[in-house]
Amino acid sequence: MPLKELYISGKNRLIQSGIENPELEASLLLSITLDINITDIYAHPEKEINTDKVSEFNQLLQRRIKREPIAYILGEKEFYSRSFIVTPKVLIPRPETEILVEETLTILKEISSPSIIDIGTGSGCIAVTISCECENARVFATDISLEALMIAMENAKRYDVLRRVSFICSDYLTSFKAKSFDIVLSNPPYIGEGDLFGLEPDVSDFEPKLALLGGKDGLDRIRTIASQAKRVLKNGGWCILEIGAGQSERVLELFEESGFNYISFAKDLSGTKRVIKGKWIR
Repeated sequence: MPLKELYISGKNRLIQSGIENPELEASLLLSITLDINITDIYAHPEKEINTDKVSEFNQLLQRRIKREPIAYILGEKEFYSRSFIVTPKVLIPRPETEILVEETLTILKEISSPSIIDIGTGSGCIAVTISCECENARVFATDISLEALMIAMENAKRYDVLRRVSFICSDYLTSFKAKSFDIVLSNPPYIGEGDLFGLEPDVSDFEPKLALLGGKDGLDRIRTIASQAKRVLKNGGWCILEIGAGQSERVLELFEESGFNYISFAKDLSGTKRVIKGKWIR
């Protein structure tokens, strides 16, 4: 089958299935099947594709039509202009989480040799990005999932920061010494249990529940981190968390109850309060 015909066939199948970006995704799936650049699809549309590769492409298409996330099919996802390895064992990095990184990097400009902990690191996209962007930072990355930590370590190796990031199988902050960190940060699970099946099937059916669900109201992890962070933060340290839409008022109360000062929010492109930060002063 000619390359152009295979591309059009795949694109049309994705359109019929309601996939949001059928042209791009058909191109990406073809590029990984044939090990070519996307531009080659348009530069050499007459190229004949053998039957085995046509079958392989159709298998990938079928996975996507069943709503398996394109990032899991490709095995990677871009975050902060870097490509990160992802598998169904970790949450797929989102653009919103880049706001968390940006807020952290802004604060790090004022701290020499900072010590940072990323709770629930998943793919390691936050910890690795901060280590790449701030070479004098000492970063600790925790996760309760050993599988996730292995992926995070591979991503650290990819960007040559493995020696600057310590990966620890741990939950929350109880195993860390008091006044150890300048910044505690996390993109914690914040989906309420009753809200899971209102999400797109790409998320609810494929991404790890451990990285999505934050208890009945979605705030269990946030509540625990806000409570425990003050013990491990140095005087003047910051707690920075990503939060869900509609959670800002309640999370503000949690930060205030925990004794944080100078609390503020950063909004995403839709105007939603997506990241909260508070300073610990004692």
